[in-house]
Amino acid sequence: MPRSLPLFFLLAFCTSALLAYELPVLPPYPAIPPPQALGSVTMGDPASFPEVKMDFPIESGPFAPTWPSIIANYPTKDSAWLRQAKFGIWVHFGPQAAGQSGDWYARRMYIEGETAYNNHIRDYGHPGTVGYKDLIRTWNPTALDPAALTQTYHDAGARFLMIQGVHHDQYDNWNSKYQSWNSVNLGPQRDILGEWKTAVRAANMRFGVTFHHEYSWWWWQSSHRADTTNNQGQLGVPYDGNLTTNYNGTGQWWGTDPLDLRKLYPPNLREYAGIYNAMDKSGYNLS
Repeated sequence: MPRSLPLFFLLAFCTSALLAYELPVLPPYPAIPPPQALGSVTMGDPASFPEVKMDFPIESGPFAPTWPSIIANYPTKDSAWLRQAKFGIWVHFGPQAAGQSGDWYARRMYIEGETAYNNHIRDYGHPGTVGYKDLIRTWNPTALDPAALTQTYHDAGARFLMIQGVHHDQYDNWNSKYQSWNSVNLGPQRDILGEWKTAVRAANMRFGVTFHHEYSWWWWQSSHRADTTNNQGQLGVPYDGNLTTNYNGTGQWWGTDPLDLRKLYPPNLREYAGIYNAMDKSGYNLS
């Protein structure tokens, strides 16, 4: 879901009070709606939409999920450690690193002419045949050693770390109870976030988790495209995001729960009339 907050990550610094906090049982995963014909869904007026306030379960404290509350309560005695710590490091790491093509690899591998697109074809194959779902399945960062890295960061003077929990690619770097496209079920079969947690606490440091869901609703739109040139001999061959249209995963490893592909790639936004008519295959956000 899009949000009005300008931040693209959630800071969730752990304090001693949070160590004993137990999350409530999560509600069932929402039903996946059937696909609609392109250009058939009428878009509402954004100005008429009510403000959405997140109701994530969280430990009680001085902050409510509103800007006035943040302004009124910051800084607090609980944030004094941050002024003392001064220096922290953000660990921005996940399966997109396998592409060795910079940030946003999973999105750009579906855009002709991008470095990620060319490198993906060179290393894995055409995205109509070998998509990001397949890269996730084989990703295995055996050299990743959170304990050793934490020690290195501590030696460099860092006293807190921010660890990527999930990027815009919707792949969770922990043993997620909410959805199965995660690092325990696919790829390394490791609770990567859990390993970082253990390492950081052993070093008597603070840590936080970043969630990048702000862009997820449009970020995967590139996976619904197809080549518009015949440079690869694949003119018009749909990329694998299109597998979510008229969905039929019979006999496929990604076909049914828990690995339903529609939980990785969101719907094709060209179902919406305004996007279909105005942007089609062009435009920064939807290319």
